[in-house]
Amino acid sequence: MANEISILFDAYHLYHLPQFDPLIDLLEQDDRFQVYYSTCSKNRKEEVDICSAILKKRPGTFVFDRNEKKRAKKIRDLDLDVFICGWSRYDLDSFVGDNTLVVMIYHGIGVKPSYWRDNHQRLDLRFVEGEYRVNQLRDYGIKTDLALTGFIKLDPLFNGSAPDSDQLKEKIGLDSSRKTILFAPTFYPSSIEKIGMRLGDYTKDYNVILKPHLWTYFLDIFGEANLKMQRELIYDLIEKFDHIKLLEPNHYNILPYYNIADVLLTEASSTIYEMIALSKPVVVNRFYKLKLSHKVFRNRLYKRRLNKEMNKDVETFCFTADKHQDVPRVLEKALKEKHKNYNSMKEYQTKMLHKLDGRAADRARDEILNRIRN
Repeated sequence: MANEISILFDAYHLYHLPQFDPLIDLLEQDDRFQVYYSTCSKNRKEEVDICSAILKKRPGTFVFDRNEKKRAKKIRDLDLDVFICGWSRYDLDSFVGDNTLVVMIYHGIGVKPSYWRDNHQRLDLRFVEGEYRVNQLRDYGIKTDLALTGFIKLDPLFNGSAPDSDQLKEKIGLDSSRKTILFAPTFYPSSIEKIGMRLGDYTKDYNVILKPHLWTYFLDIFGEANLKMQRELIYDLIEKFDHIKLLEPNHYNILPYYNIADVLLTEASSTIYEMIALSKPVVVNRFYKLKLSHKVFRNRLYKRRLNKEMNKDVETFCFTADKHQDVPRVLEKALKEKHKNYNSMKEYQTKMLHKLDGRAADRARDEILNRIRN
């Protein structure tokens, strides 16, 4: 097709891919688009290799160079119509020319201030998950054009394209007679060090799917967090407890596991909003391992890492564990009662996630087409 729209998805990190996948899947089947992909060469080799291998299997064109400046030039030389990023904390101008439409599909919608602080001046458009987030971005002074699409990552949960749940359970070796906990600790502030090996004892009557943040695998230190110690603890847990199943980095997308989980255990994570899309219970741990300055000056934690208002809001519809000793009781309560406040949860569904119809990627595609044509 002579007038194909050239579009590149730059998965700077592996964990950006889940946000892109539904739109990539859609555009790969649309002969109006010529699809390219890339990933950052500066990341840890294991991450680069996994992300590259995944993208190379796709039908579009993988663009890469081990030298980041050369990678940027290769992409810029494509003279793209559209460049899509999962965050904007790098020199976007070196990747695109003046006429390229630069779009961000942000990599998560949790309670962290990075959601609105990450907004490069070169961004032309941002796809947004819900009206609450549109208003929040405007309130924090974001001038970039915003398109309300819904949460693209969640499309497979509602359009029938998610993997078969029974096959997935069998593949990872879950006991079908037990309820399943999906534990998705973030990297900071994280509860995994505080609960430690007790996690295995507290959950001995359940299946546990453990899905760490991908940085836990690929970084040893990130600012406040010793991720190497977290990683060692994780491997100790799966070695000692047969009922805990670890999702390795090649299982980069947590989405299919929401379908097979009965309850989510997490902290300050976008997984909260992803799980309530299915109206399932969430337990939020309020016990963290904090660096000294955040212990003494808790406001610094909220200023740097958490949005205080949103962090408080989730308590209206999530069950909370204030101490690691509370986890067994709160998990049992969540599984029994299902909802702490059903009406509040449904309200947050609506304002955070817009339409849960499996067509957020379609709305994103249509927005791109309208902008390119005009």
